[in-house]
Amino acid sequence: MRILGVILTALIAVLLIFAFLTASQVFTNLRNIKLLASNDLEWSLAQIELETRDFSGALEAARLSPEPDLDRLRLRFDILYSRVSSMGSAPAYLRLAVVPEFEAALKRINTFMADAVPMIDSPDEALIEALPLLTAQSAHLRADSRALSLSGIALYAAENDRARQRITNTLYRLATIALLLIVAVVGLLINLLFANRAAREKGAALTQANRRMTTILSTSMDGVLVVDSTGAVLEFNKASETIFGYRYEDIRGQNIQDLIAPPNLRDDHYRAMQRILNGQDRHAAGKGRVRMDAKRADGTIFPIEIAIEMAEDNDEKILIGFLHDISDRVAAEEELLETRDRALAGERAKAEFLAVMSHEIRTPLNGILGNLSLLNDTALSPVQTRYVRNMEISGRVLMRHVDTVLDITRFEAGKLDINIACTDLSSMLQELVESQLSAANRHGTTLSWRWEGPARSWVRTDRAALEQVLLNLVGNAIKFTDNGTITIEAEALPEIINGTPAVELRVIDTGIGISEDRLPKVFDDFVTNDPTLGRVPGGTGLGLGIARRIVTALGGEIGVESTPDVGSTFWVRLPMEEGRQPPAKESNTPEPAVAHLHMLVVEDNEINRELAQELLQREGHWVTLASNGAEGLQLADSKPFDMILMDIAMPVMDGLEATKRIRAGIGPNKDTPIVAVSANILPDDRDRFLAGGMSAFLAKPIRRSSLQKLLQEHFAIGEPTSPMTAGLPESTFNRLQARFLKEGDALIAAITAPYRDFEDVAKRCHDLSGAAAIFGAHALQDILAQADTAAKQGNTRLFEELVAQIPPLWRATRGDLNAPDAAE
Repeated sequence: MRILGVILTALIAVLLIFAFLTASQVFTNLRNIKLLASNDLEWSLAQIELETRDFSGALEAARLSPEPDLDRLRLRFDILYSRVSSMGSAPAYLRLAVVPEFEAALKRINTFMADAVPMIDSPDEALIEALPLLTAQSAHLRADSRALSLSGIALYAAENDRARQRITNTLYRLATIALLLIVAVVGLLINLLFANRAAREKGAALTQANRRMTTILSTSMDGVLVVDSTGAVLEFNKASETIFGYRYEDIRGQNIQDLIAPPNLRDDHYRAMQRILNGQDRHAAGKGRVRMDAKRADGTIFPIEIAIEMAEDNDEKILIGFLHDISDRVAAEEELLETRDRALAGERAKAEFLAVMSHEIRTPLNGILGNLSLLNDTALSPVQTRYVRNMEISGRVLMRHVDTVLDITRFEAGKLDINIACTDLSSMLQELVESQLSAANRHGTTLSWRWEGPARSWVRTDRAALEQVLLNLVGNAIKFTDNGTITIEAEALPEIINGTPAVELRVIDTGIGISEDRLPKVFDDFVTNDPTLGRVPGGTGLGLGIARRIVTALGGEIGVESTPDVGSTFWVRLPMEEGRQPPAKESNTPEPAVAHLHMLVVEDNEINRELAQELLQREGHWVTLASNGAEGLQLADSKPFDMILMDIAMPVMDGLEATKRIRAGIGPNKDTPIVAVSANILPDDRDRFLAGGMSAFLAKPIRRSSLQKLLQEHFAIGEPTSPMTAGLPESTFNRLQARFLKEGDALIAAITAPYRDFEDVAKRCHDLSGAAAIFGAHALQDILAQADTAAKQGNTRLFEELVAQIPPLWRATRGDLNAPDAAE
């Protein structure tokens, strides 16, 4: 419609221009006609003819009269002369000059007039004498004046006809234009009617939209405010009034910063608004909600979220803010954070409580079990032996329950470390079966394992974690299977788990089975096979929960299939890459020579300290000793060494702290290789020690071959040397043996104490394990090392089982050392 209106308007303009031009032409023609009428051409020509007749009559009368009326003659001549003269000068007569007849007649008349003037102006006597001549000469005047009149009348009649025709044609054009104008005006009026209707409809829609927007703004839960470039309030909806406590009528036109900005932030808010208006702060306008503090009418500071948009109103920039009060949400978030903190504090309190309670429970249990072990070594009757065995079994079951609860706490804290390495799966399964044979035999059950299909012995997995899972499954199978069979099957699967080949391990028993309704919950915590009072004792219901967590951490699956009174099959499906068997070491490979070095040995255990000194001195090295980290640090700052052997667990200052200080200092040993010396270092500890600045590790007990290899890796200089002769000087050996016996007796006393200190026993096992191998006590050294590892891993159940084996091994070791060939 708009385009049509423009076209019609343009058409009307063109038609009006044409109408104006046509009307102008009509007016010109009318003026020409009027001019013709004003000249009175026909009358003038008729007057010439009349004046000619009158002159001729006066001339004839004067010629015939005895007393001629010369004045009258002269008057008629002058009138005729004047009439003829005026015709020659008038523009209307000029158009007649192009007519030959008119021009010839006018010329003859002018000639006569010119000839007659002297005669007319002569005295009366001369004029009277000239009257005959004048009469003769004027004979043609009447005919010529008649010719003038007829020629003029014919010419001007034709011109009038043409003028009238032009006017008629112009009037026709004007009528046509008028008709077109009428049509265009009608069309324009129609277009205006439609445009007016559209405008009314648009106005109604706009009015409705404005009312709707007003309704939305007035009922919106979010505050909406509009300010101009100076910050003056233009709009302030009902929600804004509720949020800030102002009435729109009261604050209209006031500066928004003075109303809602906290006093300490008012300048910042003003500068931020100016940056937005200037286009310098693009992160605020049109970028979503921004959290900030605002002020209510009563001065209360509260948090809001505001989204700012910039627009233009009549070429003036305005800012529109959409905001809502988030006080409740912030309060809820703070309450949630407080709840989380309380929950974390509760978890910490629970962990601390479990640690304290486990220590308090284990301490008397260790005393009970230790005394039962001592009592079992005395002469007892069969009944007393049965009582002691029953008490010992009950005590160990209680200890396992405590350890299991601690394991759950450790898993929930995310402290399960996965260490994937090459593992001989066949060897592990054989060792596991051998370790559980005695327990299975007590139930009259046979225990065995086998591969189903092709064997895949060497795989990459976490051996310790897998052993714990299988021990739980096998332990459950033994517990609920009497006089039956338990078989562990291993099968290399064709399936792939997460892009890795899989191995499935199955523990199949012929025990009491599990009812179908309990199968979905069997891996939940604190769920046992039978909740009735007649269930088989000895479980907390946590073992399978722990197994599930370990399997999940290894990226595998665990499940069970069971039939009551027939048996159960627990299966574990794990991703296991195929591993490689480590190459066998060549015993006769010559070793490269090592230069004589200045060594610093930092060791709190006197036996290990003297042993390291003796071994290094026999290699030709100079040795300086320190009994703790603080002494070692002092010596390292005083003079340079080629290498430092640093024990980890020491009094005063541990080896890691001493290493960090050496590396951080400016002493001569800042870059010297520092070797961690420990009976057993866990994988997570190794990373921590490397991060602390240590260079390598040396396992206890310190063996000559391990020490030589370490030194060769760092200080090899060339050709190999022959192996050293084994053995130590007798005086040195006797001194070390006495110290070893003293520390061993102290460990046994700590183990059998009424209230056993877990940490003290673990430390004594750590200290004694390094010295046990010196005197050939390899079985004792292995148990001590395993107990040290179990203590560091927090596996108190395994630790207690290992500690229980130490007293008889110590008695055997002490007896061997007292034999004549003990030195050998």
